Amino acid sequence: MEDGSKAPLLLEFLFGETAGTAQRGASERLLIWAAAFDEWMAERRRKYKPTTTKQSKLAWRRLMRDRRQMPWELGEEDIQAHAAWMEANGYAASTIYNALGIMANFFNWCDERRIDPECEPGFNPAAGVKRPKIERYATANLLSKGEVGALLGILQRDESALGKRDYAFILARVRLGVPLRSLQRLQWGQLRLGEQEVSVRWRAEAECVRLPQEVWEAIRGYLAASGRLAGMQVGDFIFAPLAEPGSGGNNSRAEDWVRGRCVSYNAIRADLKLYGRLAKIPEERLTLQALRRTVTRLRLDEGDSIDEMQVFLNSQEEVRFTKYRLGKLPRIPEDEGAGEEEMSGVQIPDRKAKPFKPGEGITHGYYAQSQPEEEVLAVLAEGIEGIEEEFVGLRMLARGLVERLIAARGSKEVAQLANTHSLAASRLAEMMDVEKQLTNDGEGDQWVEDILAAIDVIAIEMGKEPVSEEIRAEDWENSETGWGDDLELGMTSRMLVEEIAAVRYSLRNVLELALEASGVPEYVRMVEIYGSGCARLVRMLKKERRDQGRLERYLREVIEAAHQEVLREWGRL
Repeated sequence: MEDGSKAPLLLEFLFGETAGTAQRGASERLLIWAAAFDEWMAERRRKYKPTTTKQSKLAWRRLMRDRRQMPWELGEEDIQAHAAWMEANGYAASTIYNALGIMANFFNWCDERRIDPECEPGFNPAAGVKRPKIERYATANLLSKGEVGALLGILQRDESALGKRDYAFILARVRLGVPLRSLQRLQWGQLRLGEQEVSVRWRAEAECVRLPQEVWEAIRGYLAASGRLAGMQVGDFIFAPLAEPGSGGNNSRAEDWVRGRCVSYNAIRADLKLYGRLAKIPEERLTLQALRRTVTRLRLDEGDSIDEMQVFLNSQEEVRFTKYRLGKLPRIPEDEGAGEEEMSGVQIPDRKAKPFKPGEGITHGYYAQSQPEEEVLAVLAEGIEGIEEEFVGLRMLARGLVERLIAARGSKEVAQLANTHSLAASRLAEMMDVEKQLTNDGEGDQWVEDILAAIDVIAIEMGKEPVSEEIRAEDWENSETGWGDDLELGMTSRMLVEEIAAVRYSLRNVLELALEASGVPEYVRMVEIYGSGCARLVRMLKKERRDQGRLERYLREVIEAAHQEVLREWGRL
């Protein structure tokens, strides 16, 4: 447009780049609908989160570009045809469901305000269109028996202490139905060691249940290999992280492990992917949730009753809800696991830290415009998540600064070391905060599940179908095809993952050079570069996880909106 103002969204959807020209010649009726659409979008931006607003915009852009009709010209058959078009083009059922609701919402909004007197009262061509049914577990992934066997087979071949820990954890995950957090935070004091069997109490008020013998043997083997078995105390976590994961060694001493912390969700997920890829398991099945669903399905297939399943799952929900939920669980897929002969040739990963050597013609690589592709891909293949390795590296370098500060003689050297240590300490504090966020990634899962379960209880008691899956779909289950023209988001995400791997590669080089530095100036310079790299990595990881936890935020927003509505009805607002 000549005055530089932006054309209304509805005109952009209909006319694309010529929207400005179209606006100058548009009918008064079209301009009224365009203004109404902008007002409706503005209201949604005030009420809802950005992702919901974006879905509204995408839904209407798809509709206008597909049908090429004015809003008042659309009939129910047009909306049905558009839904069929979306299905034919691979859009997820949840995306179609949401889009139809968004369309109906706008038409209803316009009808309530009577923005177009020429339309009959109640005009809403999307209201009567049947929405696709969203089944519970419709997108759930389970592993086949062969895939489970291949995964455990590779893990069992890893004789390192870290490998034994991962084998014990993942074996427990595919033999026990308890929630992930219960397994992750299992402590020595929860075990009851008897002469014939070992039992575990998952909750303080719960009964002890027998721990499968093979799981106990795997746990005991890992604790022995890590040097922890003899000194285990009541409050010690069974599955503990390394104290200094980047320091190398065979991790066979108790002091190599942090007894008062449990291994993080991100670390376990990364290790599952590390071994699962070697077992040639499809990426979408390499989740801890998929493992739990798999073992649940296996127990159902073995004939366990609902009461037995509640004990197995350590569930506190009512029997009828467990029965309904498990009745929707999909079947185990056909056996697609790699054969034993094929797996025997797979090389087990070396779980010891090996800093990369500096590249040719590059001092440390951090400021290079690009990193060696092969080396970066090797880091990417490790599936590292979190900042545990970098946190330990910066802490080691900070200790080195203190040692050099004690031995320093000149005032210039003292000031240089002190300033660098102050900056390193500040970055360590920031990394500790971020590490907590990354370690607790997913802590809201139980809150979300409790809220959704309560909503289902209310729905069933009112004689309706459970609605939790629809709520999940409303917020999250937008497949890549469901993002319409925003497919560049996937490419951006992949580029970010590769860039993170490149930073990790450079930091390993810098750490190695810092530890080899002899003079104070060189050491200080490497510490500053390493700290700067850690800060950059933290920013990138925050960006990567920006959209995680969307379902929890969505539910909290819905609950807060309902709370405000009740207060308004009571005259408290």
